[in-house]
Amino acid sequence: MIFKRTAKVLPKGRYFRRSLMMILLIACIPGVITGILLYGWVNFKMEKILQQTHLHQFEQRTVWVGEQLDALELTFSQWAFDPVFDNRLKELDFVFKYKQVHELYRLLLMIQNSNTLIGKVQLYLGEPQAVKMDSERYDFIHDAGEIEKYERLTHQPQATYWSRSMDSASMMMVNRLPGGSDDALGALTITLDNKQLGNMLQTLSPYNGGTTFLLDEQGKPMLPQDKAFGGLHYAVREHMLNLEGSLSSFLMDYEDLTYSVQTGTFRRLGTDWTYVSAVPLNEIVAPIVSVPRIVLLVNGSGLLLALILSWVGSLQLYKPFTKLLRMFTMTGAPVEAIVPRVSSSPRLSVASVHSNGSVQLDEIKHIEQRWIGVNQERESLRQRLEEQLPLARESLLIQLTLGHLLLSSDHEWKERLAQLGWVLRDEQFIILFAQIPPSAVLLYGAKERHRSESQEWISFGATDILNRQLKGLPYRAETINYHDMSMALLLAVPPEVQPETPEFREELSRMAQHWLEAVQSEWDVRMTVSISKPTSDASHIPQLVRESRAVLRKRQFSSNVTIIDMNEEAEQDVNEHEVYPLELEQAIISALRSGEQDTALEQFSIFIGTYARSEAPDKHVRQAVFQLLARIQHTLLQLGEDPVELFGIGMYEEVLQLHDLDELFLWFKERIVHVCVEEFTGKEKKQIQMAVHQMKEHAQQHYAEALSLDALADLHGIHSYTLSRAFKQTFGQNFVDYLTEVRLYRAKELLESTDVKISEIAEQVGYQPSYFNRLFKKNEGTTPSCYREDIHNHTGRNRGNRSV
Repeated sequence: MIFKRTAKVLPKGRYFRRSLMMILLIACIPGVITGILLYGWVNFKMEKILQQTHLHQFEQRTVWVGEQLDALELTFSQWAFDPVFDNRLKELDFVFKYKQVHELYRLLLMIQNSNTLIGKVQLYLGEPQAVKMDSERYDFIHDAGEIEKYERLTHQPQATYWSRSMDSASMMMVNRLPGGSDDALGALTITLDNKQLGNMLQTLSPYNGGTTFLLDEQGKPMLPQDKAFGGLHYAVREHMLNLEGSLSSFLMDYEDLTYSVQTGTFRRLGTDWTYVSAVPLNEIVAPIVSVPRIVLLVNGSGLLLALILSWVGSLQLYKPFTKLLRMFTMTGAPVEAIVPRVSSSPRLSVASVHSNGSVQLDEIKHIEQRWIGVNQERESLRQRLEEQLPLARESLLIQLTLGHLLLSSDHEWKERLAQLGWVLRDEQFIILFAQIPPSAVLLYGAKERHRSESQEWISFGATDILNRQLKGLPYRAETINYHDMSMALLLAVPPEVQPETPEFREELSRMAQHWLEAVQSEWDVRMTVSISKPTSDASHIPQLVRESRAVLRKRQFSSNVTIIDMNEEAEQDVNEHEVYPLELEQAIISALRSGEQDTALEQFSIFIGTYARSEAPDKHVRQAVFQLLARIQHTLLQLGEDPVELFGIGMYEEVLQLHDLDELFLWFKERIVHVCVEEFTGKEKKQIQMAVHQMKEHAQQHYAEALSLDALADLHGIHSYTLSRAFKQTFGQNFVDYLTEVRLYRAKELLESTDVKISEIAEQVGYQPSYFNRLFKKNEGTTPSCYREDIHNHTGRNRGNRSV
């Protein structure tokens, strides 16, 4: 409780305040600078960009309006050359020539509908009788004044020109008839629709409060008319006329608003039309009016959020320092109690005391000083570990080679050896085992009484001599001191060396001889060395050590043999000395795990037969069987089984009650082999059944993928042959045929219900297009394209029958 209470009041030091201010600066300064730059950019740069965009769009619209008027003029000029408007009109009788009059009606209607700007089309003919005609009717003109107005239209020097309509309300374009002739017999006129023309001009100023109008060469309003001119129109017109020079764009103030005015000229058939567009400046920049306020609001909110997050972030960042302070302190004392102890040295002061007695802690320096102490302690531990590491390595090697770790497979052995830095592949292993008889130590002590070396010292010296001789050896080698006057050299020989050849065995004998001579010269003691048989299975190394010990134990009193090659004579020694048959034990366990009952019984018969010729066969057999049973139980435990549940607890007592080897064989068959085989094979069958059903589901869901039986077998850890046989027994067909059936079924569904290309269908079901065509034809008797065609034809006939 004291520790918790003091931990809660741990004060924030100078580092916390500095980090908080730094985070505030980092978080706020970029936001402030960004806000200022963005506000200025929006106010000035964006306003300029919008004005330039407005001018650019205005220029594009004026070009479009000019193109529309050009198209109208060109089309109307071409109509004047129509054969209907030739000199035959002088003789046209409007009363009796109905066909010709009807043709004129049709032509005038076509002209009127040829362009949306045309409001009215009219034909005037002066001969044989003055008449005016539009698309709906014709009227003879009897008023001399009206005839004079129409005649003036035909006496203009231009063949096509713009004028005012007869009522001066609209613009009118005139074409003398016939086209291309100086002798005019009449005129063809079109009057513009003021509404359509106004809408087209209004595109020049598509803003609220804006206006657009046309002026003629004298500055008089063309559109809208004088009566429709407002105050803004007159103000812009007067301002434009009063300007010196010709300005295409200028700003003017009107009724507390600033207008952006653009002007230009349309050159129309020898006359100039001046167009004027006036738009309020605030409408142009309206899209960005609220942006500065939004920028200020967002920037202010960002700064406030930055302040909050900086405070929260500082607290979160400071948590590790708080934990480190508490961890390094490891006491319940408050910081005020810690600081004097840490700050005893003026040079390493981590805190300053104010006049009011409060302590200002510098967390970084405090942690730094604690870290220095931790590093010093770590370095001390590392040195001690390095001192103890050779002993640990030697202890591991001793346990491995004596078989104390109960590693059952070559793979487990190689994993253990990899921990010692031995990365092995297909090497073969050989043991050089050496034994110094105790009598040799006694003789040495009697001869050299002034020296007090013990057996341990002599063993260490002999091992050190061997290590010096191993320098430059091209094979992996490791010396082992068993601390009982016995030593061993473990060699890992590459397969290309062929360790069973006489040359290689001779090389090992020479190396052993050099070792013996060096030990004899240095310590004046006698030593015997055995060279084991080679083995490619690392799990047999303990057996090689046991065999070597057995041979040397028999020969330790022989004075004439110092090097024993077990390839030549050790087999007889081993048999005579009744070494435990480790290879048979592993063969029996392997057969039990594989469910091979006959093989297990055969190997067990050989196992107990190895002790039949011994001096006390019953005793030795029982001891060997006890060890075998212990090994089987250990294997079952590794596989997750409970040996007590399988065999009960009186298994060893049952062995003691057996009278001969035949009873032992039958007991092992019924109590061990049958139980293990049933347990292993039953689990294996369940595993295989589960695997084949999972394979079927996998094929149904992933038929489009590249599936293979070998890959699925590896996935489930079962041999492909076993898995294929179980699949066929369960579903009546092998896996490849089932996968083909699933894929073709899906392909037929796609052929029947979609129009997807056959090559794409082949890829969707996991086949190459060419192979898919062959396989489909082989199984269905027709190609995919023919199958689709037959299905569609059959469906069409069924629909036809239903409709009938």
